[in-house]
Amino acid sequence: MDEVLLVTGRSVVVEQARRLAAAGGAALRVVGDAAAAGAAWRTAPAVLLGDDAAALGVPQRRPGVLLVAPASPGQDAAPLWRSAVEVGAEGVALLPDDAPAVAALLAGAAEGPGASGLVVGVVGGCGGAGASVLAAAVARTAAAADRARPVLLVDADPLGGGLDAVVGAHEEPGLRWHDVLDAAAPLRSAALADGLPRGRDGLAVLSWSPWPEHRTAPPAAVEAVLESAARASGLVVVDLPRHSGASLLWRLDLLVLLVPAHQRAVAAASAQLPVLLGHAGDVRLVVSTPPGAALAPADVSDALALPLLARLPPDRDVRSALGRGDPLPRPRGPLARCARQVLHALAAPDDRPGSRP
Repeated sequence: MDEVLLVTGRSVVVEQARRLAAAGGAALRVVGDAAAAGAAWRTAPAVLLGDDAAALGVPQRRPGVLLVAPASPGQDAAPLWRSAVEVGAEGVALLPDDAPAVAALLAGAAEGPGASGLVVGVVGGCGGAGASVLAAAVARTAAAADRARPVLLVDADPLGGGLDAVVGAHEEPGLRWHDVLDAAAPLRSAALADGLPRGRDGLAVLSWSPWPEHRTAPPAAVEAVLESAARASGLVVVDLPRHSGASLLWRLDLLVLLVPAHQRAVAAASAQLPVLLGHAGDVRLVVSTPPGAALAPADVSDALALPLLARLPPDRDVRSALGRGDPLPRPRGPLARCARQVLHALAAPDDRPGSRP
């Protein structure tokens, strides 16, 4: 088993990293500074770089580096992020708060190299835009098109009402978010995939379930789960909450912004754009046209300066089913066409629209 490299002189970081490595079955090699790592700096499957060691510099930039530091009350993380940029680290983890991110890196190293599936996120430009329905439709369309390709639908919005109900898996046994968050060690990708409930078309879904008290998942925990999900699946579709943080957005291969064609929705969506464009590499626009929509999809595209991926007219069958509390019917008509356009854009990232569809 290849060893993950931990570069730090901080005993508190070493102690916590060793505990996480033992829980995840990963091997860990500890050195005080990057220069002492020798060839391991280049060959290790991943590197945990302490903030103290980052201040001394690194031999060269390399992928798979996570900057780690002990957490403290009222800590300003901005200097750590600046240090991460300087040494080429892909993220920052404060221990013990961000232990899931470190555990995911260690678990990935323990599993060894493997193919990683594509990840597409869907987010609403305003409240009630219908992002959950579109995310479920994309996942179900992909699952129905290729039964041999594992597809996983992830509900990243704890206030969304439970995405498992949308795909008919709310009464199925299996892991929910609270099971994943309360696990003593990070779930290996195969265990995650095998333990999830399945809805229509055999679609696996990770969702929030009713809980006596409101719970949220730390961004690092969601990022860790996404990484495991991508290793276990050919495609991961994420229903994102509005105002998603960088730790969610950076992992996406494609981000779909769903905006109804009216002025207030465009204004709300424009407020999200600096974060979305700053952290998601490929952002495309889907414009829904509810009854009485005042704007044309092309107007919304021009206002937001985003490529128009698809139009989404209203679907009476979908509204009726969801109004009754029934699962989403199999996508057809405009919804299925929109889902297929999203999947095409994901499969052909360089095929950017030169003209509006």
